[in-house]
Amino acid sequence: MVPRRHSDENRVRSSALPVKARRRIDWYRRRATQRKLLLLECGIVRHAPFAECGRTLWELMIEQSWFHNLIPSVGWIRAWKTLSHEQILSGKLPEMAEDEIPLTPLLVNGHQAIMWLEQFADDGDSDLYLMIERYFHGAEWSAEATMFERPEDPDECRKLQMNYGVAYWLDFIKKLGLNLWNILDYYLGGFPGHYYTWASALPFHSDHRSAAIRLIECILARPIDTPRFNVDWRTADVMELAVAMYESRDFTSSPVLADHLEEAGCDNTSILNHCRSDQPHCRGCWVVDLLLGKA
Repeated sequence: MVPRRHSDENRVRSSALPVKARRRIDWYRRRATQRKLLLLECGIVRHAPFAECGRTLWELMIEQSWFHNLIPSVGWIRAWKTLSHEQILSGKLPEMAEDEIPLTPLLVNGHQAIMWLEQFADDGDSDLYLMIERYFHGAEWSAEATMFERPEDPDECRKLQMNYGVAYWLDFIKKLGLNLWNILDYYLGGFPGHYYTWASALPFHSDHRSAAIRLIECILARPIDTPRFNVDWRTADVMELAVAMYESRDFTSSPVLADHLEEAGCDNTSILNHCRSDQPHCRGCWVVDLLLGKA
């Protein structure tokens, strides 16, 4: 069974939405697997403008003091998670053989963590997720520590809020993925316009929501699209390009993929138009997933 988001998690109030909007959300819910929605979250980090200047979270995190962060090895993290509350307070680790607790920390950056999350979406490696969780949790703690002494200069204070907002948003994405939070309702229905509760004075970039919706359409298609598919379209050229785009996360060759598909006999206008559109494409693109047999 394909894991799907819980149908009632953070559901927008139906009375607040027109019937057409509710039907649209319901249509996307039926298509949304956990993998698709995790990749959507990563796509938003990479491609949706976040700051007022238009930079994305992917671009903003490079400037953060926590971008490079030492995290414990996965063996240490697993050992820590087995501790009771009383053991944590006492500071005592359980008795384990030395080779069971590798102590060498890893230097990880935010881009690596997002790429790990994309990999986790595909293979569900629980150890990998432990590393992702630890990195973003530590980044948010580090950024929050800078909020205790706010500067008097409004511009500096605003910059500080943005720095924390980036860390908070990324930590929240890590939680949302496994807690099955409904990102579709957030953007398609109940979008509040702010990136975290404590800084409502700082809105998203005005195009953030529209960019996120275009990414939803890239990953889950549009209700009017018809993903009718013929296995004969999986020629060597088509598959070589589709695999290369997926692995490199570079979808600039989408129009070329449309040409190869057409040469293979593809006459599905939804597929061809999607490949040739100027909308953003990201890992999880419904056409590439269709070719690679991914759900």
